[in-house]
Amino acid sequence: MQRSASFGLGLAITVAAAVMLVIYVCDAQAKDAPAFAALIAIPLIISIGAATLGQRLGLWRRFRNISVALFIVYAIGAGLILLTMLVTTSLMFISPHDAEVAVVITLYATGVTLVFGNFVVHSLSDGIRGLTQAALQVQSGNLAAVADEHGNDELSNLARVFNQMTRRLSHVREIETQLNQSRRDWIAWVSHDLRTPLTSLRARTEALADGVVTRPDEMNDYLGAIRRDADTLNRLIDDLAELAKIDAGGLKLDKMPVDLSDLVSDTIHALSVLANERGVRLAGSVESGIPAARVSPQHIQRVLNNLAGNALAHTPAGGTVEIIVARANATNDICVRVNDTGEGISAQDLPHVFERFYRGERSRKREGRSGMGLGLVIARELVAAHGGQIGIESPPGRGTSAWFTLPVSGEPVSGGPVGAVWR
Repeated sequence: MQRSASFGLGLAITVAAAVMLVIYVCDAQAKDAPAFAALIAIPLIISIGAATLGQRLGLWRRFRNISVALFIVYAIGAGLILLTMLVTTSLMFISPHDAEVAVVITLYATGVTLVFGNFVVHSLSDGIRGLTQAALQVQSGNLAAVADEHGNDELSNLARVFNQMTRRLSHVREIETQLNQSRRDWIAWVSHDLRTPLTSLRARTEALADGVVTRPDEMNDYLGAIRRDADTLNRLIDDLAELAKIDAGGLKLDKMPVDLSDLVSDTIHALSVLANERGVRLAGSVESGIPAARVSPQHIQRVLNNLAGNALAHTPAGGTVEIIVARANATNDICVRVNDTGEGISAQDLPHVFERFYRGERSRKREGRSGMGLGLVIARELVAAHGGQIGIESPPGRGTSAWFTLPVSGEPVSGGPVGAVWR
């Protein structure tokens, strides 16, 4: 409807301009009025008729090639010009020679117009064909297809939008491929890491139930192993539940001013049994004058437990794991470091330690080591939720140092030792 209104308005303006030119420029006389009326009416009637018929029947969209439709439009326009000149010469020229010359010139101009129009039409249709070919490649699965976007017209803008769309689709496909691979890895690792302690639990409980183990010391060993397997299962399930909560946006932080020395003390107390079993010295210290941090205690406690637990798992007997709380050098934040004297992290594994389900080559080869590589991922998400940063450094031959920062609360420490040291 809007297109028809624009067409009618354009014709009205053209007719009005033609009448004004005839009256004021050509100084038309009354006797010439019928001739000028015919000159104006004939192309007007033909244009309206062709436009109406083409619009109602959809003629311009029935051609298999848009260049043919545009060429026909050019030809109709040129034909109208030629028809107008023929009528004009028959009505106004006295000399037949002059009329013939005018017709020849008009025919020449019409031919040039058609050739030029055909060139322009094919240039435009080339862009459409190129865009169609690129779309067909995308349809067949080739998201690397690129349409020619040189120019400033609608086709060029469409090509640019098309290329942006294919780039985004390609990025989405890469993410989907990674997610599918992660999902397959996740299923494999979950099956393995849950099956290992479950198999051990079943074997030991059946041995106890069948009376295979009767000596008190052996029974105590079996019960201790069962407890460790249960703790392993509980830790794996907690990791999965925490990660699912983070992904679903359901992480709720009840922040409050917390004395980090209390959290460090609780971590050392919770892991002291494991440290003694492994023969590793576990220690901690808090710099004097450290203010309270505004955090969710249970979540930062989990971060500390994950980092310290990783450090213990990778530190051999006779080594040391130390938790240090101090001021960050470059900022006013609090920096918590967990240093160990363990085997360190290889240069090829270090960039990937915060990726989901990633475990370095050493972790994969270590017998009896359970875990799906989620501890550091969860620690990263929890620290980020508190507005802090986290990182890991592992200079060759110097163990590993995992650190994270927390913003201070601006409130004094409410309790706990100042400059405390635990050994």
